[in-house]
Amino acid sequence: MAAPAGQSSLIDIDATYLPIQLMRQIARVTALDGPTIIGEVDLGSTHWVYAQHFPGDPIFPGTLIIEAAGQLVALWAWADGQRGRPRLVKTSAEFRAPVEIADPQLVLDAVVKRKRHLNFAEVTVRTQRQVVANVSMVLAVVPADGA
Repeated sequence: MAAPAGQSSLIDIDATYLPIQLMRQIARVTALDGPTIIGEVDLGSTHWVYAQHFPGDPIFPGTLIIEAAGQLVALWAWADGQRGRPRLVKTSAEFRAPVEIADPQLVLDAVVKRKRHLNFAEVTVRTQRQVVANVSMVLAVVPADGA
């Protein structure tokens, strides 16, 4: 299903196990259909990271792109009913182009396959201009009681 125009997110992100404040990357989920989830990261020239990474040559860090991909997969797991502590187990990323200060947003499109408490995902990350990264990952949702 896709988010209707004007809707902020298909998932109440504040009710999930995502990080808060500056570490939260995903602003909204715009599509959720079976194994597919699409989310957005709001950027723009006032994003906090650009003043720090790098002064005079601002680009969005690859580590935060990977973090955003992990958060999107964690949201898919949440929507799938998985509760506990999400943990990235393995990641691999191919960066194709920098995300620059002029880019207003990242769009992440993930396809996820679940096997027990493990979620295997392929995530494509785009700006309005181009694909900037492909991320492969495994995210585990460890039960809160450790079982």
